[in-house]
Amino acid sequence: MRQLAKMLLLLALAGCSSTDWFHQQEPIKPAAPTTEVVPQQAAPRGNLSPAAGAAAPPGATESAGELMECVTQSCKINCSPKVAARFRPKWCVNFKEPTE
Repeated sequence: MRQLAKMLLLLALAGCSSTDWFHQQEPIKPAAPTTEVVPQQAAPRGNLSPAAGAAAPPGATESAGELMECVTQSCKINCSPKVAARFRPKWCVNFKEPTE
């Protein structure tokens, strides 16, 4: 009777085990490479950061010393005069101060 109880306990513990003993030695297969091409947006100015290029108005050209208009919502929020200068992103120097 004791031997039967031990066997049942052993089987119950083995059934509750979370280890997958049969698939431990199988190597992990890497995901198949995709051939999808993601087009990259060209920045209006070559020296702008990606955030500044995204905030720039469409058709902006590189001209020396001229500030761009702040047309996107991101630019209006981040470069607002209400935001302290120390908290503004560096790319705000390329844009005119947004009008509310």
